[in-house]
Amino acid sequence: MMKGGAAPAPMSTLREFFSTNEIVVVFGYGLVFFLLGFALTLQSRRPSELTVARALPLLGTFGILHGTAEWGHVFIPIQATYMPAENIVLLWAVHGTLLAVAFTFLMQFGLRLVAEGLPRRYHFLPLVAWFAFAVWFAGYVFRGPFFRDVSIVRWLDEGDAFARYLLALPGALLTCYGLSRQAGEFRRMGQPRLLRMLRMSVFAFLLFAVAGGLIVPEAGFFPARYLNTGLVFRWTGLPIELWRGLAGLAITLFVTRMLEVFDVEQARRMEQAERIEAVLEERDRIARELHDGIIQRLYAVGLNLEFAREQIDEEPAESKERIEYVMEKLDESIRDLRHYISNLRSPKDEHRTLQEAMAHIASEYKRGFGVSVTLETRGDTATVLRPEVLNHMLQIARESLTNAIRHGGAQRLRIEIDSNATQVSMAIIDDGSGFDLSEEARATGQGLRNIRQRAQLMGAHVDIDSEPGRGTTVSVAVPLTPWVTEAGS
Repeated sequence: MMKGGAAPAPMSTLREFFSTNEIVVVFGYGLVFFLLGFALTLQSRRPSELTVARALPLLGTFGILHGTAEWGHVFIPIQATYMPAENIVLLWAVHGTLLAVAFTFLMQFGLRLVAEGLPRRYHFLPLVAWFAFAVWFAGYVFRGPFFRDVSIVRWLDEGDAFARYLLALPGALLTCYGLSRQAGEFRRMGQPRLLRMLRMSVFAFLLFAVAGGLIVPEAGFFPARYLNTGLVFRWTGLPIELWRGLAGLAITLFVTRMLEVFDVEQARRMEQAERIEAVLEERDRIARELHDGIIQRLYAVGLNLEFAREQIDEEPAESKERIEYVMEKLDESIRDLRHYISNLRSPKDEHRTLQEAMAHIASEYKRGFGVSVTLETRGDTATVLRPEVLNHMLQIARESLTNAIRHGGAQRLRIEIDSNATQVSMAIIDDGSGFDLSEEARATGQGLRNIRQRAQLMGAHVDIDSEPGRGTTVSVAVPLTPWVTEAGS
């Protein structure tokens, strides 16, 4: 504690240093807020569903205007060396007004965050900021030298103080409250780090509320008479511009880090689009197979039944054969319909591990197609994949097995699963007729294209090996790092 008002030598040296470099400090203070506004204005052009993201243009405008206004303390004194005194007074008046407009945008930003989620009748709240500015501006004009006898310096200091009390202080506090109300949206995104950045942003705006809203130039009214920039400088040896600049730096750091939420949202939109695309492709594939398979088969059934009805009296033996053929085709159609329904069923309701899922598929194809399907597993068979990845693996297996049986005439098929610490691989091996890969590349190859697209969605490597008369092997290797569930990791 200092006695008799004397400051220790280190404190005096510190005050002298900052007094000498006041212009540098003020310029840096303005630069911090200008860069904040510039960065937020660029980011605000990206689409987002978050409330705080939609309100960013207001905060960006505050940053740009506030930084520009503070640079007035650097450039107006330079212009005073060659411009008339009345012009300099006008520049200082414009400077004070620009500062108040910047604080108005800060208040509007805070009120916008507060109004979101409230009933519709409260959506007018952001306009309250401009009503407060109108009150400030009226006082700024009518308490000026045009209407009363007051010094220019006192008028400007009082205008600065009132702008901070009426606009900056409540604006920063409303922003703190408004940001706190957004915690629920960030929590639902499942991003704890971004939630921490949101909370640190609240702390940074609280620091600005004190340094930029509560600490004002000395004026002849309470509390500016006692709590002012001069007192802070005497007691700390640091100019208030440095404290405000530190608050601005903290806001810039934490808000820009918080805006990584745009990247999270973009990744989720891409993932959703990929899922929709996969669903549409699967729907088109099933529609084609229903048309080319079951519908054509049912059409043939109808023709044979019509023929059998017409010939049953004249050729009963042939009609009986046709009816038996119709019953066989109906059984095939029912089996195929069950197969499609099984394909559409969500795997997460039935299976937990890939081994369990493949065991179910092997049993399904044995029973449904009367072929031999064996399952071989190696490594960690208890690995639990995320539901969407497990579904892709199931559909790849079904596509491979169906192609082998329907197009290759395979009778013996083998599913191999191998899992280690870095990846899980699956191979479908059949003894069918195989095909020429060069011909497959020239053809449409919808089934194999579906397999490759599903592998691409998982970031997996797929390899298809086949030759005429040698069967086919479809191999898929999926990296485990992003696709293992917490239960299985």
